[in-house]
Amino acid sequence: MSRPEFAQFAKALVAALESKVLGQEKVVEEVVVTVLCNGHALLTGSPGVAKTTLVRNLASALGCGYKRVQFTPDLTPYDILGGDMLKFDESGSDARRVVFQPGPIFSSFLLADEINRASPRTQAALLEAMQERQVSHGGVTRPLPRPFYVFATQNPIENEGTFPLPEAQLDRFLLNIEVPYPAFEAEVKVASLPATMEDLPAMATPETLMTSRQAVESVRMSQTLLEAIVRLVRETRPESTNLAITKEFLDFGASPRASQALALASKALALLRGESEVTWEHIRTIAPSVLRHRVVTGFRAHTARRGATSIVEEIIASTVL
Repeated sequence: MSRPEFAQFAKALVAALESKVLGQEKVVEEVVVTVLCNGHALLTGSPGVAKTTLVRNLASALGCGYKRVQFTPDLTPYDILGGDMLKFDESGSDARRVVFQPGPIFSSFLLADEINRASPRTQAALLEAMQERQVSHGGVTRPLPRPFYVFATQNPIENEGTFPLPEAQLDRFLLNIEVPYPAFEAEVKVASLPATMEDLPAMATPETLMTSRQAVESVRMSQTLLEAIVRLVRETRPESTNLAITKEFLDFGASPRASQALALASKALALLRGESEVTWEHIRTIAPSVLRHRVVTGFRAHTARRGATSIVEEIIASTVL
């Protein structure tokens, strides 16, 4: 597809998803941005706000395989990645051989539901897959399907029995998308929907998605805006800024990977909105979802009840071209 064709496809995909997930227009837009960038996303929201429905319909609309894994404290890396197992000869003889049984990660869409309920060891099993799109087991490296996306969910309210994701893993999520409750009018419509609904029909093929990253990267961005992105990311680092809010409330800021992610996501948002060049409005709009999971709040932020989102938004507002 050409860039204009991708823009039309992305708009149609957003419209289709909005018909299934009512009242979550911004969330849908950012989920499609994630797909266009060939990235991964962390969906943060209370139970019942259609996170699973959104990802399942996204996979269906893109013609991709989909697997959901419920993360629990007793989940092991084997339950996600798969492993070796003995297989008997079907002829009835005693012949046996060891074969690799692929786990649910060998699908184009993996929904890691309540990812912070699994142990750090199990969470770490996703690191190589998310970064390298491959799984190593028993000295053998096995490629994952193309395309490959991880959409993980976590509940921001209930912390008992959870294990916070390490910074190294959080950094591999392109976006941390906050999924709020829908507005009153949208919730009335949701209440009238049938209990079960058919998923969206396929609107594309996995092969189509493999070229989306090239279309995104072809969107123009001026050197001035690129430098503004780097300045914005550096403003989140207490050792690199004079901003009072950063020095008071943040212990650690975003890494250079955040600059790359923000530039790419801004281009994808511009493409989705049918524009050929990135503006500061695109950057300002997508920046909270790129940065909120890449900063570490300190003790003063907790005592002042300041969350990462509000701090990041204040830093964005103080950054000028």
